[in-house]
Amino acid sequence: ELLRREKQQSNLNSTENRTLFGPAKPKEIREIISKCQILCMTCSGVGILEPSLKFPFILIDEASQVTEPNILIPLVRITD
Repeated sequence: ELLRREKQQSNLNSTENRTLFGPAKPKEIREIISKCQILCMTCSGVGILEPSLKFPFILIDEASQVTEPNILIPLVRITD
């Protein structure tokens, strides 16, 4: 779904993009993410996700370059 949307948007400028597609809705994001086995995001990018989304594993790449406060953003998403 994301690839299809990206392909449709690739030939549009940012104004046309926002007019036609608008921002992704939380329900759409949740549906897409729920189908994923692996999700790659920046530490701060995880913060935009719905708070109820939890993950069994989190791998932080380049952890030596990220600040400690930013590492906390994905860490609070680990399931018990």
